[in-house]
Order: sequence, then C-alpha cells, then structure tokens
Amino acid sequence: MPESTLTMETPMPEQGLRSNGMRDLGPGDMARFRRIEARFLEAAAAAGYREIRTPTIEPLHLFTAAGTLSPQALDRVYSFLDWDGWSGERVVLRPDATVAVARWYAEQGRAAGGTAEQRVSYVQPVYRFAADGDREVWQCGVELFGAGGATADAELLLLARDTLGALGIDAVSCDLAHAGLVRLAFAAAGLSVTEQIEAYDRVLEGDPGVTADLVASHPQGAAALRLLSEVDGISVGYVANLRAAVLPVIPAAAAALEELEAAARALEAAGVPFRVRAGTARSFEYYSGITFRFTAAGRDCISGGRYDGLAETIGGVAAPGCGWGADLLGLADLLGDEVRS
Repeated sequence: MPESTLTMETPMPEQGLRSNGMRDLGPGDMARFRRIEARFLEAAAAAGYREIRTPTIEPLHLFTAAGTLSPQALDRVYSFLDWDGWSGERVVLRPDATVAVARWYAEQGRAAGGTAEQRVSYVQPVYRFAADGDREVWQCGVELFGAGGATADAELLLLARDTLGALGIDAVSCDLAHAGLVRLAFAAAGLSVTEQIEAYDRVLEGDPGVTADLVASHPQGAAALRLLSEVDGISVGYVANLRAAVLPVIPAAAAALEELEAAARALEAAGVPFRVRAGTARSFEYYSGITFRFTAAGRDCISGGRYDGLAETIGGVAAPGCGWGADLLGLADLLGDEVRS
C-alpha cells in the first residue's frame, strides 16, 4: 500500500476489529472444537488413519495444475508473491486440504522410491474468499492413497458413517454420484473438450440450468444429457437398472456404473439411506470416480470421493486416491450444545 493512502489523520471505516469472514473461538467454542476434534481423530485412528499436518502456505502451481481446481475455485484463493531476494514464486494460503495432502504423499513416494499405501487424517484450516460466510474453514478429513476399487470406496463411506455416529449424528443419509459418468455423458453428447470443461464446472457449482442449456445447444445428444438430471434413485436395484437406460446411449459407462452399484451396495448393507444423484460432486475438478455427500437434518456433514489422477497431476507417481472432508465448525454448529462429553 503506498504511504500516501493511509495516514494517522485518515479516519478508519466503521467496522469491527476482525477481518471479514473470520471468526473468533471463545473458551466455550474451543471446548466444543476440541471434543469434536478428539472424537474425529479417535474414529480415524481406530480405522488406521494417522494424523498429519501440511503447511498453511503452498505453491500456487499445485492448484492450477490441469484437473485440480475449477476456475471458480481458483478465483477464490488468497494468492501472493513469496519473495526470495530478487526472485520469488506465487504461493497461496492453502485453499484445499486434499491437494496439499496429495503433495505430501507425492513427496513421500519420491523419498521411498514407490507409492506405498497410506491412510492419513488431518485437522487444519483452508482459506477461500467468500462474499458471505467464513473465509477460514477448519477442515477435518481423511485420505487413502495407494488403494483403489470398490473396497477402498466402501471403507471411506463406512468411516464417514462411523465418524458421524461417534459425534452423535445418527440420522444421516448419503448422496452418491460418479464424476466419470458425468464426463462420459458430455462426451457422448458431442461436446468439445472446452465445452465439457465449461459444462462440468457448471455442474460442480450446482447450476440447475446446465442440462436444459446443453440440450438446447446439442439436441443430438439430448438422450445422454438428460441422464444427468434423471439419474435419481434410492436402491441398489435402481442402480442396476440404470444399465438398461445408460449403456445403449453411453457404452463406455459400464465401469462407472459398476463402481456406483458397489458403493450403493456398501451403503445398503450398512443401513445408510442413499440417493443416486448425478450432480453431487464437490466443487473441485480432481474427482475421477465415486463422489458422495453425507447430510443430516438437511445440512451437509461430510463430502468426498475418488481422485485417482491427483498425485500424478501435481508431480508424483500415479497412484489411486480417495478421501473425504468436513467443516469441523459446521459440525459444531449442527450439534449445538449436544456434543457428548
């Protein structure tokens, strides 16, 4: 800031002393925070997930790599130049924990000369600009690297259910989707690569008009595109029946449908109500397979999914990966004063 823009005679604006989007945690808030944090870490440790922590500042290029964050998400990062003499690099306040943990895993693989299976947990803040609401979000989550397939997906889904149960959140349901199925539908409809990226960004941002707009501009692909809004069922049998509707239009979707059905079977066997919904992926582009979102009392609790290409995208060795995260303070708000001691 130039010196002339602010002097001792310049009146300060009428506002609070805290920066916008930040919140204080008083003694009572911290007591609830620590109880939820402890329950989360205990549930993760019981499943073999060991706690790590990554730096608050990370290189920007991790998040601009192809397929990492959507353009909308990149518009919300806090970025600045980290000076080093006459040179420096563009860095960010960590906007996403999964990418940072994947960077950690990639470096572990380089040091060990391989991609061993790793189960890790974390509790750390992420920073994203928001016009309203929190800009510092305390995220708790788990990541599983080096294990692919339906077994790993089921492990993450059941751990999410168990973690919420350990917090005292029992009446949960789950939305299921598959990022690959969405991309295949766009390709089958004849969208160019650029159009697919733009359309997928709209899906990730929850744009309700994306299907209608795409059908209007690509009428020849209407059958494939309408599957995005019509995929909405609540049983394993429904997922199995999707093959009859999807495969004639999108033959390449067989593997995605098998993965979707396996996840639905895992939830059904565990007694967790679920709904298959195409547009439930989180607002990041790195997801490649199953995505999910757990809700309770009409509020989001935990969300995540599979991102098999992420470690390689940011410079590591190719390895499967999946995980989930939750807003710890959001869980505290959901529980109110009912956090069990």
